[in-house]
Parts: sequence; structure tokens; C-alpha cells
Amino acid sequence: MEGVVRAYDCVIVGAGPAGGRAGMSIAKAGHTVLFLEKRDVVGVPVQCGEGLSQFGLENAGLSEHADWVRERVKGVRAILPDGSDFTVTIPGYCIDRAKFDQWVVQTAVDAGAELRLRTKVSGVHRHDGGWIVETDRGDSFRARTLIGADGPASNVARWAGLLQQRVYVKAVEYRFAAQDWSYPCDGWLIFVYAQKYRGGYAWVFPKNGFYDVGVLAMDRVKELMDAFCAEMRVPLDRIHKKTGGDIPLRYTFSSLAAPGLAIVGDAAGVTNPVFGGGIHPALYSGKVAGDVAVEALARDEMARFQEYDRIMKGSPFLDPVLWKTADLFASWDDAHYNFAGDVVDHGDTGDVTTMRAFWRILTRHPRYLSETRDLLTMRRGMSLTQKYGW
Repeated sequence: MEGVVRAYDCVIVGAGPAGGRAGMSIAKAGHTVLFLEKRDVVGVPVQCGEGLSQFGLENAGLSEHADWVRERVKGVRAILPDGSDFTVTIPGYCIDRAKFDQWVVQTAVDAGAELRLRTKVSGVHRHDGGWIVETDRGDSFRARTLIGADGPASNVARWAGLLQQRVYVKAVEYRFAAQDWSYPCDGWLIFVYAQKYRGGYAWVFPKNGFYDVGVLAMDRVKELMDAFCAEMRVPLDRIHKKTGGDIPLRYTFSSLAAPGLAIVGDAAGVTNPVFGGGIHPALYSGKVAGDVAVEALARDEMARFQEYDRIMKGSPFLDPVLWKTADLFASWDDAHYNFAGDVVDHGDTGDVTTMRAFWRILTRHPRYLSETRDLLTMRRGMSLTQKYGW
């Protein structure tokens, strides 16, 4: 076909953690892999809070590297509207996201993958049992398999006719030097909850010399962000860096796969809707897609890609209870958040059994007994989120 420059076993659109992790498996299996990345530098600009749990890293089959660890953390400390708090102990990292993405993709490149930067994909279509991938440079590539890892826009899924609906939330983040920040993190990721965030939150992530401060919400994000900084008494004229963007909240697909095609990471809407965490889900989806692609290529059976859809939809990352939990949080007022802190006795959630929580509701907050079903839904959703949400 005229304009096709070269054929590959797999073309991956997007060189983030999901695409990188998929490419790692495929290249290591000896198949030819091409990354097409629209940005000048992998991982830049960063549009992420940069938190990753130790379990999330291990669940993706990866190990810690000092190059991208900015600070180790004990887990999450949740601050409530009345000033009280509770903790969720899950060891993890504040990472340098750009260096992390570069490390993941470079591992695939070291295994034989090719990387083309400043190359924006302009369309994909089926051809002769595989795919043709067209770029804004006027060249095209033939691919036996295709991985859509192109972020929240999810253009590959849209072109393939898989994406039906997208709903986003907004996030914005400012970076401050440690000397301009006085609120103690003490080794925790700080999440601040209140009715005004409408199911979202404000956050503070320690980064070994810096603090990244952000807000995730349905709307009014900058207004909420500036107000949060004022509450924390941090000078807005001392911002070192600003970033932000769209965070997938609720994506609807006919399928996450088609013969020879998988949609991964933010493009697949696997971002946790409760915490907004996307790195762990992205890595896991990339690992699954990579493993499925290796098997499909080895057997020359592209229909096996439907296994990716089955695995992901049966995974904790896409459990419907997560969206039910997110909707319930969005309906909460400040009194509900304060109540939740009291139910866990302002300690660590790992120390609270369902029976103990129910007893505290019965004896201290009987007016919430009518919401027991919703609270049990949220407990299950939060249990999944604590393990799989970041």
C-alpha cells in the first residue's frame, strides 16, 4: 500500500506507563515494536500527582529504581472538614513521573522497541487483517497489532469505533519549594476532603525538597485551588511549576479490545474514579495487554485480544462498585465526611473491622443507620481503592 514505510508486529500509540509496560512485554518476547509519541520528550509535561503504591509497582511486575523515587510514603492521611483526620496505611512512593515514564519506555527500547517522538497519529484503520497507522508527518505504518495508549483523548478507541462516551473531572497542581510550605506531611500523602470538592479533594504530596499541591473537582478547579493555597497560607507568587488536565471519570466502551487491538491506561478509562489515581491501573492494563499481544502474535490469532477485555472488565480496576462509591462521595456534605472519620475512630482504617464500624454507627450516629446499604457499598469501594487505586 502506498505510503506504508515499514511493518511492525505492534504499533503502540502513546509512550506513557501503560503503553510502555505493554511494549516492554512484547519487545522482550522478540517481536518488533514501534512507539509513536506526539510529545518532544517522554513523560513531559507531567499531568499527574505522581503517587504510586508499592503494591501497584509489584502488581505490574516491576521493581523499585532509585532514579525515579522522590520520597517514600506510608500511605494516605485524610483531612476532614472539622480538622480531624484518619490514615490509610499503604506503603508507596512519590515519584518523578517523567523519569518513571522514561524508565519504563527505555526498558522496552533496550529490549528492541523503536521510539519516534514528535509524531502525532492522525488516524488508524484496518487493512489486510491488521492495521494501518497514519501520522501527521505524512507517513504510515503497517501493524499486525495495535495498542491505544493515547491518554484521556482516547482517539484510537474512537477511530476504531469502540469509545461511546467520555466524562472527565479536572485537576490542577502547583509545585512549591519546601521552604515556602509549612503544613507537615510526616511521610504521608495528604488528601483533604470537603463538600465543596463535590466528590473530589485537595492534595499535598511531599517530593523531597518540594511539595506538589493540587485539587481534583468537577468544576471551579482554579478557584478551589487558590482558596486551598490561601487556607494553607502558601504564597501564590512562589509557585515553581503549574500543571493540570483532564482526568478520566467515566468512560463507556462497546469493548476495550478488537481483533489485534487493545485500549490501555487513561485511554481505557481505568483511572480510579474515587482517588483519581491512574499510574497503577495504567501499568496493570499495559501488562495484561502486552501478555495478551505476545500470545496472539505467537499463535497468529488476533481474536485472542478479546481476552484482554474479559480480564480487565473482571478486574478490581473496573468493578462497578467504584463508580457507585464515587457517586456517593459526590453527594456527601461536610457532616458525612466528619462522620466517616469518627466511624474509624480517627485512627487507621486497617484497624477497624466492619463490626466495630457498625457498632460506632449504632451507638454514636444512629441517624446514619438508614444509609447502611450505601455505607457498605462505600466500604467495599474504598477497600478496592486503597489497594488498587494508586
